[in-house]
Amino acid sequence: MPPFQLPEVKIPARQISLDPALAQQLIQAARAAATHSYAPFSHFPVGAALIMADDPQAQIITGTNIENSAYGETLCAERNAITTATAQGLRKISLIALTTPKTLNAPLAHRTPCGACRQVIQEFSTQQTLILIDGKDTPTILDLPRLLPHPFHLTSENNQNPTPENSPK
Repeated sequence: MPPFQLPEVKIPARQISLDPALAQQLIQAARAAATHSYAPFSHFPVGAALIMADDPQAQIITGTNIENSAYGETLCAERNAITTATAQGLRKISLIALTTPKTLNAPLAHRTPCGACRQVIQEFSTQQTLILIDGKDTPTILDLPRLLPHPFHLTSENNQNPTPENSPK
């Protein structure tokens, strides 16, 4: 069997423009949302706040995690905020801020969105979408390629109805 090779992932640095006051306002809104968390099982509050690029009023929409004793029914803060925006007819995230108040000093990997939330963020993002991850002193700013370098994209090529010719064998 020949050796396998993992693909190289290079994400070039890029300059961004972000109003520090707006970033701080979003972080504060996420922190406020986290205070309303319903997390009786994990005791791990999470808050999210976002601004949608297609919202002419640029309103801040928040969400918090809501746990359920049937764990699969738990709703993460990020998806809560995004579904609230979607219910208002909005579809493109400009900025999203996340906070995990109990782990602000932890490494970044302990403060970033779960895999499901990363994919949902991707679904409603543009190339300009920025993700702000709250930290002890300053937020970490990511773009989508840094948060989710290999997102799933459903296209007409991989969204075919199974037929005998294209069914999995």
